[in-house]
Amino acid sequence: MSEDKAPETNIPKLSDDEKEIEQKMLKVISQMPDSVKPRFQVLHMLSDERSKINDEFEKEIKAMEAKYNEKKKPLLEARAAILKGTNTEYAEFLEVFDATAVKLETIVAGIVKTDEEKEQDDEDKKEHTPVDVTYLKEVQGVPDFWEKAIRGNQMVMQSVTEKDEPILKHITDVQAEETLEPKQVRVDFYFSENEFFTNDKLSLTVHLKDSDEVTEVEGTFIDWKDGKDVTKKKIKKKQKHKKTNEVRTIVKTVPSESMFNAFEPRKMPEDMVGEDDDSETEKLIEQIDISHDMARDMCDMYMNDALEYYLGFGQDLSDLMGGQFPGGAYGDEDDEDDDDDEDDKKKPKKKAAKKSGDAAEGAVGPDGKQQECKQQ
Repeated sequence: MSEDKAPETNIPKLSDDEKEIEQKMLKVISQMPDSVKPRFQVLHMLSDERSKINDEFEKEIKAMEAKYNEKKKPLLEARAAILKGTNTEYAEFLEVFDATAVKLETIVAGIVKTDEEKEQDDEDKKEHTPVDVTYLKEVQGVPDFWEKAIRGNQMVMQSVTEKDEPILKHITDVQAEETLEPKQVRVDFYFSENEFFTNDKLSLTVHLKDSDEVTEVEGTFIDWKDGKDVTKKKIKKKQKHKKTNEVRTIVKTVPSESMFNAFEPRKMPEDMVGEDDDSETEKLIEQIDISHDMARDMCDMYMNDALEYYLGFGQDLSDLMGGQFPGGAYGDEDDEDDDDDEDDKKKPKKKAAKKSGDAAEGAVGPDGKQQECKQQ
């Protein structure tokens, strides 16, 4: 390496967690014996150079994703027109489908399976209940497409409670996108007139740093109708008078778990040092993470696999990717007349891997850093 030019000294962009690790590494190296220290200082420098190359790689990948997402837009617009029933002339698309189906049938026919694999296929067919589309004979489009797609996506359903479920029936359309300038993930939900709120559109925008760390969650204010706010619940609580020992029961309104909490505007605390034990800060960060997860999961489904989830093949996607979804669509919810002030039970944290070609949540990249989920 003596004849090569020394690497440039520009420092790669680091997240707060990465900065903390760097600080610890430098401290460990500084305490090494003088005869050993130089080689680890050089190894550290080489590691930083590798990180810079990986940053370049990530930047180019993001630019490529944005380019190909632009190419998807005409297809997504055509899908929306069919779902809404504004386009009922499919001739040009059906020709492509017929040609593709013949090729796929030929490929599938050539697959040789063992008896065990055949038995498993038979079991899978028994377990899978085809989605009922008979009612569509009488209507235009596919009115419940997004409701059923969301119900079929166990990752999204992690945020849905039993009280949220009736509202899903009123979702008429979903639109989503991830942009680099500004760096953000946005999801728009459109609703028919309903008994819960007056809004016909709810938007969720998650603002990010270049490092993909969330800076802010921006959401629509939900104009709940009287007594229909699913983000709150009433509980009964007993109070004892200190002097008379008289016991009375009061009714309190407290926060309740709901997917619609994701729309509440929140900002990530700027200074996280010394706040590890701050329960309020922890709750804030947890809710920001939930909003971020929902935005990314919805964006990923919108861009890629909405039809598969609508048709009920969500678990098949999970198996294909080697991921495992937690059981149950939603956790236990306290009744409104519950006399217990205990918090709603928390559902297990996600998550399963994304579709083939996407990075799994928590996967380790070329530089040893955790990778974010990516879209195709």
